[in-house]
Amino acid sequence: MVLRNDDVCPQLETDANGIDMESESAHGSSSQVRQWIRDSCTTGLLKRRLPFLQWAPTYTFRSIFHDCIAGFTVALTAIPQGIAYGAVAGLPVEYGLYTAFAGPFVYALLGSVRQITVGPTAVMAIMTHEYAVKGGAPYAIVLSFLAGCIELMAGLLNLGWIMEFISGPVISGFCSAAAVTVITAQFKTLLGLKFPGSSFAKVFSGIFTNWKDISLWDTVLGFSFIFFLLLLKSLTDMRKTCTTWSCLRNRHVSKVMWFVSTCRNALAVVLGCVIAYSFELYGYHPFNLTGEIKSGVPSFHLPPFSFERPISNSSLSNSTDPGFELVTFETIVSDLGMGLVMVPMIAILEQVAIAKAFSNGGKTDSTQEMIAVGAGSIFCSFFGCLPLTASFSRSSVMSASGGKTQFANFFNGFVILIALSLLMPTFYYIPKSILGAVIIVAVYSMVELDEILPMWRGRRIELIPFGTTFFFCLLINIEYGILIGALVHLLLLAHEATRTKSSYVRYKKQGVGERIILRADRNLYFPSVERFRQALGKISSERIDDATPKTIIIDMSRVSEIDHTSLKMLKAMLSSWEKGGEKYSFVNVSVNLEKNMLSVLPAGINILHAPTDTDTGDSEDMEEAGALLAVSITGKDTQHV
Repeated sequence: MVLRNDDVCPQLETDANGIDMESESAHGSSSQVRQWIRDSCTTGLLKRRLPFLQWAPTYTFRSIFHDCIAGFTVALTAIPQGIAYGAVAGLPVEYGLYTAFAGPFVYALLGSVRQITVGPTAVMAIMTHEYAVKGGAPYAIVLSFLAGCIELMAGLLNLGWIMEFISGPVISGFCSAAAVTVITAQFKTLLGLKFPGSSFAKVFSGIFTNWKDISLWDTVLGFSFIFFLLLLKSLTDMRKTCTTWSCLRNRHVSKVMWFVSTCRNALAVVLGCVIAYSFELYGYHPFNLTGEIKSGVPSFHLPPFSFERPISNSSLSNSTDPGFELVTFETIVSDLGMGLVMVPMIAILEQVAIAKAFSNGGKTDSTQEMIAVGAGSIFCSFFGCLPLTASFSRSSVMSASGGKTQFANFFNGFVILIALSLLMPTFYYIPKSILGAVIIVAVYSMVELDEILPMWRGRRIELIPFGTTFFFCLLINIEYGILIGALVHLLLLAHEATRTKSSYVRYKKQGVGERIILRADRNLYFPSVERFRQALGKISSERIDDATPKTIIIDMSRVSEIDHTSLKMLKAMLSSWEKGGEKYSFVNVSVNLEKNMLSVLPAGINILHAPTDTDTGDSEDMEEAGALLAVSITGKDTQHV
């Protein structure tokens, strides 16, 4: 081909008026950019990113009434849970309440699902505990801020697809292990024991070592309230079961039973305070109490990106000055380590999963949920809060309470704010064993034992990532456990991808010779190259007799993608067949696949597209198509390699 000078160094084109066409092209590109910006910045997008603009114009006094009732009801559950989860995180209990009040304010404006409420959860608390042990409240607050930044950026960049690599069995194993860890840690509180450690192994060894110090009063009170909470939780089920009792069919009685069942945690805390205070009046101190809780609304300030802390085991033990060290932001980030990846990941998983569960089959805006939880975590960190996410139990209460809009979260946060301002002295008398009972009853349903039987009946191999995640999270570390479980499941998928089961059929016809038709059963990627090469080698080495000409037909009807490694293998096999005088052809090849194949394979290879009703071809091609049809319909002569 001869190249013109214009092809090598093209002239600048001008129009009749001498205007540079290149400048017009640049102007056109900028116009396209401006048009794209105008198309992106639409009213619809603004309403999706600020959901309160959708329901605020139609908000009525009736909606205010329903949202107020729902928010108040949720707050009665959130207050005792917030106190309990603050203790689970290894921090003063007020930090759980700070998270419970600040998070809902943000979700009221940015949340996309009206039934959802956010705040502290058992999983976030147990994941925060590891870092609270290292650096106390400052580490937990900075973790909340950085996790929120990551969640917000993931939402703005539409990175939710990364969560798809965490499979259902891995999530089930993680949730079950987290629930068992939380329940085990609460047994220490339930028995009135005090020793360091909250992991599964340390708690059991600590109970065995310190069994002589078990407090009988705390144990009896704790287990009694577990039974009491389970009884109240089952009230709604009792109403449905005992249909013969006419009083239970009364509408007002049903509402009272539902309200008592829903507010069971608050009732347990109030009753526990009354019991403990009654003993205190007569000079008895049989229970381990929560003690003084800092009252008042926390101040709004920047997270502690650097702070001073006492030097442990200071060499200045004989001095009145204990010695302090400056903890820099770099040190905090280094100590948080994997938490900066795993905490946002788990928060997003919980948020999106719960949003989908309450969307009633409708479309869920996962991006907006990620933005909402990220903005909520950032906002909460300025009040000194833990990382937050959606709570399934409190969201269930919100849904059942009849909240009309996301603004119910505002009333939820407002009630908790009042409790922080006025009721903290009363919470001094909450027995710790009752908080342990509240947590155990709240999280025991997270142990997903009911997932094991379906996996056993279905694909038993799914039990491997489930069990791996569960035991690694339980016995080693929650963060590494979920990573190892996800990696194991991905390796299992990669292993299955290599187990190609190509089928072939061979026949001999007078005047045609021997035909071998091989069908690839899946896309060809580099992990499966060796097995497919062995299949090609097997059909090539087998022959009826040396004098009969042989043609190898490779059916690509189930192949839509083939990578470079597989193409290089095919090129080597085709070269060896040509040297041996064997004929070959590829059939049922899509147009895109043909383009991909010809990027590596010789240009003269025989490639036949998938036949259609209007296709015409020579008799030999039609015989091949007929043989392939026979292979696809009846497999009695089909062999597998």
